[in-house]
Amino acid sequence: MEHKSVSPVFVGRRAELDTLRRASAQARAGAPQALLIGGEAGVGKPRLLEEFIAEAAREGDLVALGSCVESGAEGLPFAPFAALLRTLRRLLPEEFAAGAAGQEGELARLLPDLGEAPGGRSGEEGTARLFDLTARLLQHLAAERDIVLVVEDLHWADASTRRLIAYLFRTLRTGRLSVLASYRADDIHRRHPLRPLLAELDRLRTVQRLELPRFNRAEVARQLAGILAAEPDDSLVDDVFTRSEGNAFFVEELTVAARSGCHTGLTDSLRDLLLVRVEALPERSQHLVRLAAEGVISPKTASVHVSHILAKLEVSTRGEAAAVAHRLRLVGGAEGGTGSGRSEGETRGGEGR
Repeated sequence: MEHKSVSPVFVGRRAELDTLRRASAQARAGAPQALLIGGEAGVGKPRLLEEFIAEAAREGDLVALGSCVESGAEGLPFAPFAALLRTLRRLLPEEFAAGAAGQEGELARLLPDLGEAPGGRSGEEGTARLFDLTARLLQHLAAERDIVLVVEDLHWADASTRRLIAYLFRTLRTGRLSVLASYRADDIHRRHPLRPLLAELDRLRTVQRLELPRFNRAEVARQLAGILAAEPDDSLVDDVFTRSEGNAFFVEELTVAARSGCHTGLTDSLRDLLLVRVEALPERSQHLVRLAAEGVISPKTASVHVSHILAKLEVSTRGEAAAVAHRLRLVGGAEGGTGSGRSEGETRGGEGR
């Protein structure tokens, strides 16, 4: 059984944490705050949120968390808001009851605990009414106390959740309320349904957007020192930094592998994660990944080889395969999403075992 090693030391992210702190201060002054936090998988979004939430709790803020749930092509309807409202109702039972009084049936579409949602309003009219009631309830609860709402994994949000997030970000004007939403940037390809929402929210002055970069070498060294409880050798720092490319999750997994003497340099969990993502690709795209993993495509000749392969593909599959090649840094040029590639070493390790 593998032992997970997470650094007890919070590394980097000072600028981003300061941005969240300033937003929190403005919210406490009565100006609601809306923030989007993006970054590739494993870059450390949950850790940044944990650090901020811990500080907010020490300041006396009430914190509620909700996560979008991957379920087929669309996530579960309103899943994060059901969790958020359930927490708020549990922590503020009297205030919640007062704010929802007379509207429990309609709000039950978000929180079934309130009873059975009645018939009647449906379609756009019913949705608009529900969104307005939700905004009013949140403003009521945050009128005299500081509240932080966190929605995680927005890339898995269903259409209803995306619309409600957009509505709240556009309309919340009063209350001591901060709403934070995180998403996996490398999943936002050209046709991803979250992409239009991000573009829309970028145009709002009231919305701040943070993009978490990977760690630099000095930050990787500090993360290693935290995990190992000792200063790491320069050779280990160089190796882990090169192979992880500064991805915090990869740093942790590669450190576990190095400490346990794993001959491939990959833990089982990291290998499985990489393989799951490869196996989810279309067969043609998997072919590109395996060529890179086996060393058939070298970094120096990648662009020529891959361009030749792509030219032979059917038009219907060429775009997706090209996007995969770009993420693996086998070809240059901009792809429609905001994806970022894995290092050559990681690709080889993931396929070679």
